[in-house]
Amino acid sequence: MDYQTYKDEISADVAKQIKELRCQPVLFFGSGISRRYFGAPNWVELLQELATNCPLIDKDYAYYAQSCSSAQQIGSIFADKYKEWAWTTGKNQFPAPLFEPNIAPDAFLKHATAEILKAKCPEKLADIDTAFEGEIKALQGIKPHAVLTTNYDTLLESAFPDHAVIVGQSALKGMPFAVGEIFKFHGCVDDIEQMVLTAEDYETFHKKKKFIAARLLSLFNEHPMLIVGYGANDPNVQAILSDIDEALALPGSLIENIYFVQYDSDAEGKASIPTEKLIQIEDNRSVRVKLIVTSDFEWVFNAFKSPDNLQSVPPSFMRAILARSYELVRTDIPRTQLKVDFDFLERKLDNPDEFAKLFGITTVSDASAITAKFPYSITELGQKLGGKYWHVADKLMKIVQRDTGVDIKTSDGKFHHRIKVNNTVFDMYSDDAFDLLQKVQTAGSCEEEWLT
Repeated sequence: MDYQTYKDEISADVAKQIKELRCQPVLFFGSGISRRYFGAPNWVELLQELATNCPLIDKDYAYYAQSCSSAQQIGSIFADKYKEWAWTTGKNQFPAPLFEPNIAPDAFLKHATAEILKAKCPEKLADIDTAFEGEIKALQGIKPHAVLTTNYDTLLESAFPDHAVIVGQSALKGMPFAVGEIFKFHGCVDDIEQMVLTAEDYETFHKKKKFIAARLLSLFNEHPMLIVGYGANDPNVQAILSDIDEALALPGSLIENIYFVQYDSDAEGKASIPTEKLIQIEDNRSVRVKLIVTSDFEWVFNAFKSPDNLQSVPPSFMRAILARSYELVRTDIPRTQLKVDFDFLERKLDNPDEFAKLFGITTVSDASAITAKFPYSITELGQKLGGKYWHVADKLMKIVQRDTGVDIKTSDGKFHHRIKVNNTVFDMYSDDAFDLLQKVQTAGSCEEEWLT
């Protein structure tokens, strides 16, 4: 198969996944993205530069590579060296707040790391080589539900300026789902305290990563996911796929919604290209994902591009609506009726069915759906029927029970739903209940046909 046919088939498969899952993709981006667009260093190059910049690191990087089993262990050694340098001849190289007694001793290494990356990362996307202009534009056209990364730099913030940035352990807090957010698991150059750089940092992170994975598992399972900028043997990729594999409990099966991008400068000239990737996640476990082999990311990003009717909707708007909905379900059900200007939302979307895609869902959650369908307490229902309190509604329900034998308040159906919040029970009523009781109010009795 020629490469154009390969591209067409991949693009069609992605479109099928987005249509079937009815939600926006999740992007999982590694350091290869930053390396491609602004020449960010890899782990080895970063450590080499850190070694060069600190006079107390008096041996070549190769010495430490031979002496340590991991780059993280080298990071721990360098952290000690940078601390000693900062407190002696290098004091003028670091900001004064780092010398406060409550600051972690590895802060000097992390500050130096952040400064290296800040110097390399472009302040705006326009500063990136124009050869990548098409790719950057296609990337921004995706409008992802969420972006996950272990990168420290701020490239993704520039690409998705309307997304909120969640750094490090902050990912453990807040809503159990997310929309319009960038999760930076290993920290950020703008928050060096959260940076995962040393062996001790990684040990702490691995103790907590299961909690982060649990919070994001619905993203992994329910959205198309595009993995770019990582090698297949990267431990971050293996950890994510291991969590997904455990959740799915389908050993050996192809994970249909995950696409792994593998860069190959000669991809277009190859006669045969695999479409699946077997990734080893443990000694006796592996997972199968879909593979995209390419030297040009523009067509890949275009395959995941959002529908045109989502392009003008800022993720910050989507996030605000979803966050408010969550707060309503979590705390406000008994007390507050949320009024939403749906006319405005529909003007934003050509097709109202696409509204759910803004949030990466096909339908609202069960709690949200119940709240939307049964918006009235008995007091609110009585007031809507013209009374001051609940008595009018209660009197009319008794007429219904007298005439039909149906007690609306004791059975869940289209008129009534009982909601339990903690140890408190609330009876909520629908618009159908209002319509029924209004008819009874007008006629003075209830006919059997009104209940159908």
